[in-house]
Amino acid sequence: MTSEQAAQLIDDALDLVHQRLQDLESQSPQAQRALAEEFREWRHPSGGHIDLMVCPGFPAN
Repeated sequence: MTSEQAAQLIDDALDLVHQRLQDLESQSPQAQRALAEEFREWRHPSGGHIDLMVCPGFPAN
């Protein structure tokens, strides 16, 4: 996976999280808070970006 593909994957995941947070807002505030907390660092990374690292055992394409 290239850096660009990884960045796109993260963007897509954050879009889905945002949609889900909106869906949960009125239905289940507790679930919304849990999801928001889970993705807090992704949504608001310190330093303005997320450092990507290759997982051991995976090729660095």
